[in-house]
Amino acid sequence: MKTDRSRDRELGLDRGITRRDFVRLAGAGLAGAATFGCAREDEVGRSAAGIASDPWSDRLGADWYGPGGVGDYALSHGNTPELVRAAHRLRDARLADALDDAIDTGERYDVIVVGGGLAGLAAAHHFKRLNPSGRCLVLDNHPVFGGEAKRNEIDVDGIRVMGPQGSNGFAILPETGEPDDYFTSLGMPREFEYAPYDGDIRIPFDNYGFMHWTQSQMSVGHFFSPAEDGGDGRWVTDLWNRPSQAPWSESVRKEFARWRGARLGDRVPAEERWSPGEPPRWLDRMTLKDYYEGILGLPPEVTAYVDPILASIIGLGCDAVSAWWGHHFGLPGFGVRARYDDVTFHSFPGGNGGIARYFVKDLVPGAIEGGAEPGDVITGRIDFGALDGRDQSVRIRLDSTAIDVRHTGSVSSSERVRVTYLRNGRAYRTEASGVVMASGGWINRHVLADLPEPHRAAYATFTHAPVLCANVALRNWRFLERLGIAACLYQGDLGFSCNIRRPMYAGDYRPEFGPDHPTMLTFYITLQSPGATAAQQAAAGRMELLGTPFVDYERRLREQMTTLFSEGGFDPARDIAGIVLNRWGHAYAVPGPGFRFGSGDTPAPPDVIREPFGRIAIGHSELRGHQNWTGAAAEGRRAVEAVLDRI
Repeated sequence: MKTDRSRDRELGLDRGITRRDFVRLAGAGLAGAATFGCAREDEVGRSAAGIASDPWSDRLGADWYGPGGVGDYALSHGNTPELVRAAHRLRDARLADALDDAIDTGERYDVIVVGGGLAGLAAAHHFKRLNPSGRCLVLDNHPVFGGEAKRNEIDVDGIRVMGPQGSNGFAILPETGEPDDYFTSLGMPREFEYAPYDGDIRIPFDNYGFMHWTQSQMSVGHFFSPAEDGGDGRWVTDLWNRPSQAPWSESVRKEFARWRGARLGDRVPAEERWSPGEPPRWLDRMTLKDYYEGILGLPPEVTAYVDPILASIIGLGCDAVSAWWGHHFGLPGFGVRARYDDVTFHSFPGGNGGIARYFVKDLVPGAIEGGAEPGDVITGRIDFGALDGRDQSVRIRLDSTAIDVRHTGSVSSSERVRVTYLRNGRAYRTEASGVVMASGGWINRHVLADLPEPHRAAYATFTHAPVLCANVALRNWRFLERLGIAACLYQGDLGFSCNIRRPMYAGDYRPEFGPDHPTMLTFYITLQSPGATAAQQAAAGRMELLGTPFVDYERRLREQMTTLFSEGGFDPARDIAGIVLNRWGHAYAVPGPGFRFGSGDTPAPPDVIREPFGRIAIGHSELRGHQNWTGAAAEGRRAVEAVLDRI
């Protein structure tokens, strides 16, 4: 019988790999850069009575966070320990002393934007467009701007490979000349060059489309593990043209075929007919599981197949998300072509972090070295000192966690809004004529002291689900070529899908690409648990995400990859060069029934939250239901224009 130690050697857990970065990371101050510090002894004592106070989050450190790779993003991958500590203290009302001791910076701005993700950066962009001589401050709680639109970089034997921390994939939008034509206004290219590849495997350009929308265009394998009912460890490529190869019973195979051919009108009562076009509103009154199993009469095997695909784009599975979104995303069962059938998805080398960099280059040109060419914008080093320059129209202040936002007087008559934030272990406050909250509802409900009751009630209906994005740097991907795949879907201990991408060239970033060269394998690991309520599923997933040390996830990833790829000759100790985890505790606002159109006389929650109050407006991608970069930018623009109208 193998010992745990020998098994660890087989998995490569004894290798140096990225642990050099891990040690460097901790030495740079992660474990003790508790800039917002370790908990005081009396605080831990007060909170030990119950899990609600989360004393464990006060002690998160490098062993939980794990290595971050190399480059400007090494210290900011997913939710940082400092961010988790601060957010939990805020939620548990343990920051009263910080508010009392806040230092007035003496700064006064026209607009303060809370949140430096794509919504916040877009808000700042439109502020500068509409008020070029004004003053705007962007506060972001991470060490690097971008929110989930950031990247991981890992050095593999002198070759740098990149992967997305979360947000990735975009389509080319037409040139309109309108204010939201960001490809034009930011100078983003509309044509791209990818590394050549002359093999037989069809390789995705992004990390999402292969899951369903572009599956027929890519070399995608479905792995049926022995743990599945009827599974025997087989791979099936081109599944939907070869369903007989799957270890399904004949009846299940027929039900999958019926799912793929079903139309919305099948079994729908006559009084529920609708006009073609957008999904009918009545679909927002039920879950996708209700529609699939209740109306179409499909078996739970179909719903289980869809669950992780849906969760990867919108938070949770079919029993939590309204059926409207199944139609909206063009999933089978509605008899409509996917909205994305004719779309080519692209991805910058590090995902949509490239888009965030274009926004920042526009806002603060000196913040990214070099000129405006794609190679400079995408690969130039960040000048962190330039982001917050005193004489700039727009300043971007990182590592700054807003903990209190309120009008200086009554909401109806006040001319100023005060923002208090934590930075480098101290609390500061500053004021502006208006504030855009480009941050998520899980934090807004605690930060906004003046939040009106209708807004608070609307936020109470939100469920935020987590996701884990893992990037695994490979020394080679010869094992995938032997299996004939570039992407896969599976049921296993950890995750449900992963893939490699053809790298986009950007300036001098032109890595060689082929089975014997390094690349990045990206996993989107969803944490749904069907059968429980949406809130229970989200809470359970978050507890796993926040309660699992890096090494435990690393071991599970290596074991999962061994199960999947050993047939192709994969050796985890030899082939894995590094792993970076990106934990997002509140990655998605889950759009359950009523989220889109409301229920009865109750308006849709996002419509309530979009209403400005006083000199504050909220604009975040979650208000769109489907969170993507264009929706984030649209919400940021709407919110800043609403604030400027009021000031």
